[in-house]
Amino acid sequence: MNHKTGGIDEISVLKKQLAISLKFHHSETLKKLPLDVAVQIMASVWDSCHPDVSTDEFSHAATAVIPQKDGARSIQSVTL
Repeated sequence: MNHKTGGIDEISVLKKQLAISLKFHHSETLKKLPLDVAVQIMASVWDSCHPDVSTDEFSHAATAVIPQKDGARSIQSVTL
């Protein structure tokens, strides 16, 4: 899927916006949650924003267990 607008990678911009929002508006909550719980919540919210999409295709996202070092590395790659 290619979402380019005027030479700017839209997905990359959206990832950064989401990461910034989570860090600055929800950091205290995220500090209190284990990574797997935070990811499951994010997947549930994503599902609620996409009611027309079959969740079967994305069901692995809500149940995936991401090793903490990999999750942290992935999150850091999209932050400032």
